[in-house]
Amino acid sequence: MKYEILTAVFYRHTFSQGSGYEGFSVGVPAHTAKCMSQHGLICKPVRDGFLLLHHTKAMDVLLKEKLRLVFDLALKDALFYNYTQLSAGNIAGSFFRFNNEQERASAELLHKDAFVKEEDFRPLTDLTEKYFVKPFGQVTLLLDEQLLSSYYISFQARATRWCYFLMSEDLKALSHPAIIGTNGNGHFDLPVTVTLPDNTKAPVLISKAPVPLGAAAAHAFQLVDYTDAAAGRYKVIIPSLPAPDISRISNAAAALYEKGNNYSEIFLY
Repeated sequence: MKYEILTAVFYRHTFSQGSGYEGFSVGVPAHTAKCMSQHGLICKPVRDGFLLLHHTKAMDVLLKEKLRLVFDLALKDALFYNYTQLSAGNIAGSFFRFNNEQERASAELLHKDAFVKEEDFRPLTDLTEKYFVKPFGQVTLLLDEQLLSSYYISFQARATRWCYFLMSEDLKALSHPAIIGTNGNGHFDLPVTVTLPDNTKAPVLISKAPVPLGAAAAHAFQLVDYTDAAAGRYKVIIPSLPAPDISRISNAAAALYEKGNNYSEIFLY
């Protein structure tokens, strides 16, 4: 029997620049599986989403029935909340609800705004079934004449102020250290010496504004030592600085941090 794609749902995250996001898996609740079987529909998971397939014989009447199908999303990435721009709130008592019926910033999105926000959370009491493990989210698709060929669930990466600590004696001995973009523009404050939790001291350079986190470094910075700051002459010490490690959470320079900002710490040796 021949099947064709009726519609598709894809996951996107600005942290995974240039490619689909692979942090979710899809599940089909029993009531949805039964409905799909009765109407010749198949859910096919793909790397960054899932496809809803139909056999061509049923297509002429399917959309007139205005079926609503519910799919469960499970989170596969334990570090998701470390790099996603969300105020997580009561994660244990909530789930995300996505659908193609609400008012949305774009017709292809399954949430109201351009990116998923806290407003897309729903309390677990809104789930119509009991779960041993609660879903990360649920996708409800209305199959009618307005059904699009594809939909998207899009998350935004967290933006933090990046903090580079000069830890080795060689780096601490630099005369006029600075961090600049590879295009020569300065994006960081001048170094400030801080006392670390082990009572040692180290210079730290903090970005002037929040920088989005990303799996592939879209922001290229380098450590330099100015030999003539007035003339803009410097020696490159580290030509390509590492981005923050999303699995590492530290607060070594807490005394310098401003309320309302998120910070990421990177230690250079």
